[in-house]
Amino acid sequence: MSEIETRPANNSIAGKKRNPYTVWFVVLAFIAPVVLAYIMFFFVEVKSFINHGEILNPIVHITSFKLTDENDKVIEADELTYKWRLISFVNKDCDAACEQRLFDTRQIHTSLGKDQHRLSRMFVHLEPAGEALTKLISEKHDNVIHVNGDLKVITDALGINIRDDIAISNNETYIMDPMGNVMMRFTQDQPNKEFLYDLKKLLKASQIG
Repeated sequence: MSEIETRPANNSIAGKKRNPYTVWFVVLAFIAPVVLAYIMFFFVEVKSFINHGEILNPIVHITSFKLTDENDKVIEADELTYKWRLISFVNKDCDAACEQRLFDTRQIHTSLGKDQHRLSRMFVHLEPAGEALTKLISEKHDNVIHVNGDLKVITDALGINIRDDIAISNNETYIMDPMGNVMMRFTQDQPNKEFLYDLKKLLKASQIG
């Protein structure tokens, strides 16, 4: 028998069988965090780690809002998702309470530090912005996504989540996850520290976005 033919028999590495499960272990290492985050959001009792914001029940997908762009065209889901969003609903004008809450969301976003890139703010215009609001946005709220929405369509989509005292016209702020689920809200009266606390815990619990 030739030297070439006998060499593999003396090679301990070549003589070992490859583990057919190795590739699956690698795949699981990557997808396990995503799966775990999904389970925590939708199957684990969320109140165990969320202390202040209200979890919507049922959770509503952003596509049910039928948001439109400046050309009145319905925006596709993949343009709205892939990141966390802080959603604010604005009318033609913005009073002092409205201005304060929009400022709060800006400060909360900034306070996320290294996680800022995982989230963006989105203003849903229920009416065309007036002169004062347009000026406020240009001076104080750059890098915000602007879309248009219909009050009735959105409130209908939120369904039983809408109450007499809490809806979308009282400076509430809604949180959307990267999969497009509008899943939590904060009222205008809730302190920023509570808002930021819950938001940080959501981002920490999830590896998505």
